[in-house]
Amino acid sequence: MKIRLIGQRNQTGIGTHYANFADAVLATEWADCVEELDHADREGLIAGYERSEPDDINIVFVCMPLQRAYRGTTIQWIVFESTRVFPTILDIIQDAHQIWVPSAWGRDVLIQHGLDPARCWVVHEGVDPQRYTTIATHKSDTLNYLFNGKCEIRKSIVETVVAWQQEFGNDTGVKLILKTGHYTDQEYQARKLQELTNWVNGSTNIEIIWEEMPQADLTALYQQSDIFVLPSKAEGWGLPLIEAAAQGMPIISTIYSGHAEFLQPIESSVVSVEYDMCPIQCPEIQFFYPMPDNNWGEWAQPRMDSIRRALRHARENYTQLKLTAVDNSKIISRDFSWTASADRALALLQAQGLLVKK
Repeated sequence: MKIRLIGQRNQTGIGTHYANFADAVLATEWADCVEELDHADREGLIAGYERSEPDDINIVFVCMPLQRAYRGTTIQWIVFESTRVFPTILDIIQDAHQIWVPSAWGRDVLIQHGLDPARCWVVHEGVDPQRYTTIATHKSDTLNYLFNGKCEIRKSIVETVVAWQQEFGNDTGVKLILKTGHYTDQEYQARKLQELTNWVNGSTNIEIIWEEMPQADLTALYQQSDIFVLPSKAEGWGLPLIEAAAQGMPIISTIYSGHAEFLQPIESSVVSVEYDMCPIQCPEIQFFYPMPDNNWGEWAQPRMDSIRRALRHARENYTQLKLTAVDNSKIISRDFSWTASADRALALLQAQGLLVKK
């Protein structure tokens, strides 16, 4: 019997999910059963199919129709950000024995699309609490707000910058650090950076970091910051948000979609941004997922006045929010680590009689 993990270790959200989960499983008693396959290695996938047996467990991290080829139980572990699961994804997961999602919100969306609840399971993603450790003190005269997310509509980066300018102007007592970028060609990246620079023209308390960072540098950036701000319209999980939570940072965000899974248990250290559910109008999503009926589902549009209030509230109540966030980071480390994610998955497979020691 094999626990076959099909994904790719890289710096994308899915790659981070795959790599950390795989490492957590490899640290358990089931390590000898684990086989990793790179989803981009066609020859490796074919060889994996030829080796597959009826009692194998195939966990697929990238939506691929492998259940139509591999022997054994195939699990599609999918992450999405819309109230509508796009037909290309639905077509692939229809034949899977199980569908795993990282949040109760994601499971509800699948069920609303007609999938059998008995096939849909919540196995959360996680965070490395050894890497993102709590920093208990504020070490600067300036209160640093950190935004870490792609430069795209879903992350509400423009709303964040506009609200910041409206609320704080060039106040030197605060600073907004925008750690951002995009997974496309350099020309596109440069244009997006220019657009963002235009928004912050004349602002002296905004810093833009437009680059990929080594993991150690990214961890240090969290440690040098005080408040995390990401009023996202939707998240399948929200790795930067849970990293900030594990770091013991007060968080400004919407509490909707996948990241509600771990933000609700630590709500006392979250400054919640109010939102309105709105149809998705996003050229990037429309390009990758063309829909004949022009319906891409809905997500949470943050209210500008609420972002402004949240920015101000976090500043005025920072000391208490920080104490609460440090305490709440223990909940994240205990319940939402990658180890906890792997333990949940393996326990689920054992309870279903799929994972049995020979």
